[in-house]
Amino acid sequence: MRMRDALLNARSYITILLGFLLGFAIVVWVERQMPTRVESTSGLALSKAFPPLPTTRDLTFNEAIWARVAWQYYVNNTQPNGLANARDAEPWFSLWSTGSYLFAAMAAQRLDIITTGEFDERITAALFSLGQLPLNAQGIPASYYHADTLKILGKAESSAIGMGRLLTALQTLLWHYPQHAAEIRDLFNQWQTGALIERGETTLASLPVHHWTLATDEPRNSFGYRLYASHTLRLIDNDAGLAVTNPPEGQAMIDIDGVMVPDEGLRTPWGRQPSLVSLPYLLTGLETGFDAQSAEIAWRIMQIQQRRHSLQVRKPPISTDYAEPAPEYVTEQPNRQPDNQSSVSNAPPEQRAITSTRSAFAWYALFRNTWSEALREQVLTLQVPGKGWQQGLNLNASVNNVIDADTNAIVLESLSFIAHGQMLCLSCMNTTARPTPAAGATP
Repeated sequence: MRMRDALLNARSYITILLGFLLGFAIVVWVERQMPTRVESTSGLALSKAFPPLPTTRDLTFNEAIWARVAWQYYVNNTQPNGLANARDAEPWFSLWSTGSYLFAAMAAQRLDIITTGEFDERITAALFSLGQLPLNAQGIPASYYHADTLKILGKAESSAIGMGRLLTALQTLLWHYPQHAAEIRDLFNQWQTGALIERGETTLASLPVHHWTLATDEPRNSFGYRLYASHTLRLIDNDAGLAVTNPPEGQAMIDIDGVMVPDEGLRTPWGRQPSLVSLPYLLTGLETGFDAQSAEIAWRIMQIQQRRHSLQVRKPPISTDYAEPAPEYVTEQPNRQPDNQSSVSNAPPEQRAITSTRSAFAWYALFRNTWSEALREQVLTLQVPGKGWQQGLNLNASVNNVIDADTNAIVLESLSFIAHGQMLCLSCMNTTARPTPAAGATP
């Protein structure tokens, strides 16, 4: 058979083959035009190995004692006006530390450390004094105040992230303690919370581009703290959610020991340094409940910490904590006694890692495993009966002996989580009594 005749007989098969080849070529071309898939913080999903969240249980005798040690801090440091010092015996507070106090009071009430009557008295006094705060020119509270006189300390700038923590506490009060709703509403009648958000506009050749940012200068301006504060800041107005969830310079990821986590880039005296921060993710789990992003990031940070603490890996620990800065007037007090952490706080970030008491309790409450239990055991020596819990252990194994509101509040929140679950829990509001089994029935 001649070649021509053979090709004529096979023309239908050749046509089909050419069609397949052409279609395949089109698919390959289209796929190459698609963007390469890369992991970003907006696409973080739970790992398959993410553990189940723990169920609630009664506190042990020792845990109940630890909670009372933490509450003693607030017994000692609550001012006659109803607000609490941010540090032991230092008469100042911040928006952030006030949110911590409100959460501490709620946890103490749930753990039966204080009665409902005392709780209501404390909350009423605190909310009244918050309504008496002098506001800045924008009509919002400043970052720092004198705890006795309620005068603004330092610059009158506010803190959007600090306000986010305070709003989270106020929202929890609204849901679980509606008897204080009118007092909270009075605060929002005074505070111009919209001033925390700034909406700017720049015009390119033909396209207007809108920018939404936080109007305040934030030391905590990092992905984790923005994610934590966004749960309540986004409720301010239509622009707030865009401003708080959009990192000003994009969000970078950093590889630590083969695990990708957000590079928080918190501000330090040496500029913005690569850093790893766990606290905002842990607070989300304790207070409003994990979302997929905060849960996955917390899980990844815990894996890094576990590897660094293992006997097989000899690497220095990484600090995952953030200390509340004191306003200038405190650090300049001539009569203030120096503490043993001054040389540590002035060291570069990689040399001032601490084993944080508050983080140790939070890790154990949220991820109960042998590592978190060992971490919590490590800080048990840091309780000071009659005063509260110290901040933690420095890298050189010395004690960071600062006793502050944040540490003791998060110890209380963590123990409350073990017994009752997250602080804001809508299903927990169902107080309908379970039916009593009939006599002789199996419970």
